[in-house]
Amino acid sequence: MRTALLPLLFVCACGSAGERTLEASVYGEEFIEEGIPAAIFSDGWSVTFDKFLVSVGDVTVSGTPLGDEGAPHQIFDLAQASDGAGFSVAMDTVDVQSEEAGYVIGPSNDPLAGNASEEDVALMKDGGYSIHVAGTATRGAESLTFIWSFTTRTIYAGCALQGSSDVQLTIHGDHLFYDDLFSETPKVAFDLIASADDGDGEITADDLAAVDITTQERYQVGDLTQITDLWSFIEQQTASLGHINGEGHCEARRDD
Repeated sequence: MRTALLPLLFVCACGSAGERTLEASVYGEEFIEEGIPAAIFSDGWSVTFDKFLVSVGDVTVSGTPLGDEGAPHQIFDLAQASDGAGFSVAMDTVDVQSEEAGYVIGPSNDPLAGNASEEDVALMKDGGYSIHVAGTATRGAESLTFIWSFTTRTIYAGCALQGSSDVQLTIHGDHLFYDDLFSETPKVAFDLIASADDGDGEITADDLAAVDITTQERYQVGDLTQITDLWSFIEQQTASLGHINGEGHCEARRDD
């Protein structure tokens, strides 16, 4: 599985013997807030997100939870504008013994509202979702919508801070459209996803599950041979969304 990253923002204040006051934030970057332009796609499509809900919790530094009550899960809509700042997850003072952070993107039985509406929090809680995205893909006169909900749980550990004063959980929305699970240079593509449309203009999980990827030259799955359809492929890609401080890497492990 490709290592994943997530953005936490650490604001460092002075303290004794490694003590730091840290603020964790989550950020979807311009690709989620403003859209993924056609120049990024290998096949000329572009994508904008109306919603990009994530359930983030269990944020730690040096194994110590950040925030009240053990870093509870919160629901954030990363499609909302943040002027590049992301959204605050937690602030706490911890004794930093190792330059490592961790967090979880997964369902929660009792999530709190980050910047998400109460309606969106209820959607995530009642559906048992970790990620929920809704958007539109366009190419010329073509336009297709998608609404995808995921119940995956991914643990991001060993996220190297490397002395940085920032711990930003960075979410890479373009990874949903990668065409390979393990390549270091996957393409961002939409053509195969578009081909799943059953004619109503909305690409659903059922549409994607009906697409056999075993005959595709791309969409390689390595030793995950149980992944044979496009929905399962994209579902697996959700584990690659999380990074640290932009492009920083974490050890990503699905736990669902």
